[in-house]
Amino acid sequence: MGASAAGRWAAAWDEPGRLTVEERVRAVVEAITDGTTARPEQLRGLSAEAVLAVERDQQAPVADAYRAFLRLIGGGAGRFMQGEDVYHPRVLGLGTAARELLEENGSPFRFEATDRVFAMHQGYQFAFMRGTGPDPEVWSYSEGGHSELPLPAYASFTDWLRATAEAEIPCWKHHAETVREVVNADGSVTWHW
Repeated sequence: MGASAAGRWAAAWDEPGRLTVEERVRAVVEAITDGTTARPEQLRGLSAEAVLAVERDQQAPVADAYRAFLRLIGGGAGRFMQGEDVYHPRVLGLGTAARELLEENGSPFRFEATDRVFAMHQGYQFAFMRGTGPDPEVWSYSEGGHSELPLPAYASFTDWLRATAEAEIPCWKHHAETVREVVNADGSVTWHW
């Protein structure tokens, strides 16, 4: 995480119950809002109607941590997770896309009723939450990986979100000098390397 957010939240992060799931998500959002990975005006939370559309897209319940993510940055966050199908509206239909990918690869894996796919990368990798708690564990699948089955990846959604931020923040800082940002007519952003 960014230096200020890391210092403020790091000690409390690993103490069970010290931070609510909302505080954990906010800590990551604060960390990515470093002026390079994302600027405050680039944080696009979803309306209640858009959150409801995401909720209705799959049968699994929406965990509190994921709902906080959607409300805070579910429509995008600057450069954070660019290239991933994780933001609205691209998150819609990921459950179907993940099932199709598993079927195409002959995987015997079947989703449980509580599994919610929330991220996909270029159609060959996806991540999903498993469980009904406020901050369920994250599993992942990658086509051509070492297993034909998804595997547990993180103890919670907020741990996945934090790890993603910790991986991306230094990369964007490193590339800030070489990446040119262009705001398109529709408000979307394109980066040129």
